[in-house]
Amino acid sequence: MGLLDLPGPLFGAVDGALANILPPLVRLILWGVLAGWLTMLVYRLLSNQEKIGRLKIEQKAQQKRIAEFDGEIGELMPLVGQALGTGFRQLGLSLGPALLATIPVLFLVVWVAGAFGYELPEAGSAVRVTVDPPSASLRWQPAAAAEREGDGWMVRWPKAGDVLAMTSDGASLLDLPLTEPIPIIHKRQWWNVLIANPIGYLPPESAPTAIHLELPARSYLGFGPGWVRNWAFSFFLSFLVASVAFKILLKID
Repeated sequence: MGLLDLPGPLFGAVDGALANILPPLVRLILWGVLAGWLTMLVYRLLSNQEKIGRLKIEQKAQQKRIAEFDGEIGELMPLVGQALGTGFRQLGLSLGPALLATIPVLFLVVWVAGAFGYELPEAGSAVRVTVDPPSASLRWQPAAAAEREGDGWMVRWPKAGDVLAMTSDGASLLDLPLTEPIPIIHKRQWWNVLIANPIGYLPPESAPTAIHLELPARSYLGFGPGWVRNWAFSFFLSFLVASVAFKILLKID
């Protein structure tokens, strides 16, 4: 389990309880609203709201003087410079807390992507599998369940209790069906310290560096292109709307 995966079991337990009364789309939106609230809460706690507020008032006064100015261009430039300086000071006070406020949300985004991204295929359905780089030494057991197609294979998803194995030189690289709907298995990388792959990793000595499975993406909206129907659109839209709403309601500068 990676560092960003640590709260995952808690999120999963809460979502499992909510699943008894709420459909997936509503739960996804609620997680987005929670992310927006967390962002604004952490930002308000870490930022110097009093000083930022004073700078905003000062900048508005400077902008008013610029708008009402009626003189030579040489006299205007110092006013513009003062307004820009005030804006940069305000940005400097806000940038650090804003970046830090995204850290708690990363834990939630990592879990949501795994929980709402894909689903396991039904037994008997066709799933395309490819490897990086393509390798002729790979074999399937039983061979009849996988058909070569271009640079990959079309495999029949096995039912519970059956196993379809990809092997290389007698060593097993992948066993289907998966325990989690994760569309890639790869060799362990440094960033897996932060985000682990719940279905494991390829052996370091294996010829392929990654195996890709075209799992069915979960759809939450009944309209629009694929990127509108997936989890990211609904989650991040609710996240952005909630962030703006909480910023206004909590009077955050």
